[in-house]
Amino acid sequence: MSDPTAHALVVAAVITGAVAGAAIVGTVVTTWLTLRHQRKAEDKRHQHERHMRLLESGLKAAVDFLAAAGRTSRGRQVLDTANRSLDNAKSSASDQVYEQFRSKQQEAQESAFTATADAENAYAAIRMLIPSVTSQARRYLDLCIQADAHPDSGKDERQRTRQGVEGTIRRALGGDLPDNWMFAEPVPESHRPRWFKILLAVAAGLALAGAGWYLGRYGFALP
Repeated sequence: MSDPTAHALVVAAVITGAVAGAAIVGTVVTTWLTLRHQRKAEDKRHQHERHMRLLESGLKAAVDFLAAAGRTSRGRQVLDTANRSLDNAKSSASDQVYEQFRSKQQEAQESAFTATADAENAYAAIRMLIPSVTSQARRYLDLCIQADAHPDSGKDERQRTRQGVEGTIRRALGGDLPDNWMFAEPVPESHRPRWFKILLAVAAGLALAGAGWYLGRYGFALP
């Protein structure tokens, strides 16, 4: 180890190994932080997608319920009219006229029952997806079921209740996501670090560090 040139080479090898080791540590730490950030971004994106699916389902349930409730009130009014017409036809001397009104009454009854069943199913969906509107929606559906054709005394209350239901739905769906929510884009595959590259860098650094240690201890003498 008396040769100055050999000593300088040993020192250079040791320094190179140390620098390589430091680079390896930095690469590993940076890669771990990058992967950790990417996992958080993926989790956030999946959470956002779940929120959007729930919002879409809630909006569809709300639209279906309001439409079904509207059909229920109209069906009940048509049934009320058909019942009144059938009652008036009972005094008619013509059996043919009475049968015509009875047939219309049966059709109106079937349509009203179908609309009510659809509304009940829609209410069950909105109760699960938008719990905050449950009581108002139940009240509105009951008013629609009780609707009559004349004088339609519950019309004003029915409209007010519907407006309340719509307002509650808008607040529930609009407040489901925070104002500062940002969509996290998925990391492209080409930008994701490859672990085999990291392993190669680690192996190369260890080889350089081992070479530096060997030269520092034994010089250029072969074992």
